Amino acid sequence: MASESASHIILFIAALIVSSTVAAMMISTVEEVSSVLHQKNEALVESMKDDITIINDPKNVSNNPLIIYVKNTGFSTIPLDKKVIDIFVDGVYQINYTMTSLSGNTEWEPGDVVEFKIDVNLSPGSHIVRIYVRGMEWDELRFRI
Repeated sequence: MASESASHIILFIAALIVSSTVAAMMISTVEEVSSVLHQKNEALVESMKDDITIINDPKNVSNNPLIIYVKNTGFSTIPLDKKVIDIFVDGVYQINYTMTSLSGNTEWEPGDVVEFKIDVNLSPGSHIVRIYVRGMEWDELRFRI
């Protein structure tokens, strides 16, 4: 009888050890998942801060120079600086362009529209302009001349 009680105690202690180990593993896994979700949430919030939208009428795009109007539809102010803004026309990186805020601001405030004058002479046909902000957010315009 005493040996039966001892074996029950040993099995009970073994069950406690196993359940404690499983609980510790589950807590560790939940913490890892929580950390990953927190990091993804922060990245999503950051990506929502910078957002732009090209607002040109694709049927009325001027050429030589190419003029593109872009609105800051995000929540953050974007510097009007070529180190922050990248432009591609038909997949070719452009360096000869000017930026002018239509509201007269020195920075690109949320809701403001910026006029980009790109020194490029496009041939008749289909074209694509893609504008990047801080290398992450971008918008593109497909148009014909």
